[in-house]
Amino acid sequence: MKQLQKIGLFLFAVLVFTACKNTEFKTTSSGLKYKIFGSGGKDSLAETAVLKMNMTVKVKGHKDTVLADTYGKLPFFTGARPYQPNQPIYDPAEVFKYLKKGDSMVAIVYIDSAIRKGMLPEAQMPPYFKKGDQIIYTYKVLDVFSSDSLARNDYKAEIEKLQKNEELALEKSGEKAKQTTEVENYLKSKNINAVKTPLGAFVKIDNPGTGAPVADKKFVSVKYTGKKVLNDSTFEGPNSFTTQIGVNGAIRGFEDGLRQFKQGGKGVIYIPGFLAYGKTPPPGSPFKEFEPLYFEVEITEVSDSMPAPQMPPAAAQKIASPGKEKKK
Repeated sequence: MKQLQKIGLFLFAVLVFTACKNTEFKTTSSGLKYKIFGSGGKDSLAETAVLKMNMTVKVKGHKDTVLADTYGKLPFFTGARPYQPNQPIYDPAEVFKYLKKGDSMVAIVYIDSAIRKGMLPEAQMPPYFKKGDQIIYTYKVLDVFSSDSLARNDYKAEIEKLQKNEELALEKSGEKAKQTTEVENYLKSKNINAVKTPLGAFVKIDNPGTGAPVADKKFVSVKYTGKKVLNDSTFEGPNSFTTQIGVNGAIRGFEDGLRQFKQGGKGVIYIPGFLAYGKTPPPGSPFKEFEPLYFEVEITEVSDSMPAPQMPPAAAQKIASPGKEKKK
């Protein structure tokens, strides 16, 4: 994994060096400077096409900083739809429609120009940006899919591959067993009787439910409160959301726990860190690497299709009783 990241940064440096030595950059309508390597320059992608790319984003200037690097991680998937005039200026997406499988691209944003055009107010600049700096984007097109459904299948396969590799590494190091024991010790200390799921989460079933069972492809609506195992502190909730099971719409341990219920069920799902947010928690989230979590859940609906959004009470009353509004 680390070797792949080093290769990504090496390729990043080679592309930037080559691009900077060659002044034949093109300019988009918004002023973005870019160069494509290996393309005939023809716009041959359908509007429905989805690009699968490796990407690096680096600040070059007063302090070189890598903001993103997908090499050895989850590739970047994005649509190749035409750029819209109301999108932010200096967005590399302006150029995606020109890319083909195997192409590479470098795009450069000059901080001074972004400030002048109001894209980046100077007073709100992050500390890793300074006047005179550049933001350099590099992309390598790994594949092009003709439809969103094909791209989603590949995205799912990429996630599963990453999860498998990460879990194998954790198992080899003994960290997987350690994280599992951490949750088991918590349950024992609280005298909680929970069953272990096939993937390795734990579920305390207060009410299994009597309706349709939670299963792959089903849309499941859940009321939940999320807490941390280490200190029982609440990080989210009470809240509710709907997810489709088996399409990576929720963290693995949460989904595997939900599969133990039917509609109407209630209980608690305890998740070791490797089945929660793992090594890469979402940026800005309150989670540490491999932090164990638990969720108090209630399964409110299990259906074959996404439930229609519920209307606010006032709107529902207006539709149910037309002509009976109170006069103001």
